[in-house]
Amino acid sequence: MAVVSRRLDVKRYWQPTVTYCRPRVRPALALVAVLALSVALVFIPINYKALGDYGYLGVFLVTLLATGAIVLPVPYLGLIVVAGTFLNPAGVALVAGVAAALGELTGYLVGYTGRSLLPKNRWYLMVERGVTRFGGPVIFVAAVVPNPFFDAVGIIAGATRMPIWLFLVACFLGKAIRFWVIASLGTMLPS
Repeated sequence: MAVVSRRLDVKRYWQPTVTYCRPRVRPALALVAVLALSVALVFIPINYKALGDYGYLGVFLVTLLATGAIVLPVPYLGLIVVAGTFLNPAGVALVAGVAAALGELTGYLVGYTGRSLLPKNRWYLMVERGVTRFGGPVIFVAAVVPNPFFDAVGIIAGATRMPIWLFLVACFLGKAIRFWVIASLGTMLPS
C-alpha cells in the first residue's frame, strides 16, 4: 500500500508542473532555434560574392539568412543593389520580398513565444497600440521604410497575436517595394 500511495503523491506533485510546461516546450525550442540561427550568422562568414553568382537563388538565400538574424543585423542591401545591375529589378524585388517575409518570421515567432522580451516603454506601447488597432498597414509602413527596428515591430506583431498571413502579406508588400527601389539603384551603376 505504501508504494501505491507514494506513486500517487509523486503524480500529484509533478502533474501541475507537467501540465504547465508541456504547451510551452515547442515555443521555447523555436525561440532557442531562432537565437541559435542569429548567433551562427554572426560567427559563420557568408561569402556574399559567391552567392551573388547564383542569381535569383543567391538573392533569395542571402536575404533569407540576413532577415532571419535578430541578434545582430547582417548587411545584405549591397547585394540587392549589385543584383539590380545584372538582374531584372522587379524580379530581384519579388524574390527578395518573399525571402525577407519568410526571414522576418523569426521575429514574429520570438514575439509569439515570449511576450516579455521587449521593455514596455513608450515606443513599445505606441507600436503595440498601432499593430492592435490597424494591423497590416503598420507592418507595411515599417517594412517599406528602411529602419533597424523592424525586428522589434515583428516581435510586437507576434506578441499581439496578429494573424500570421496578414503579417506575411504586409511584410512582403512593404519589403518588395523597398527592394525594388534599392535594386533600381543598381541599374544606375556602371556595369
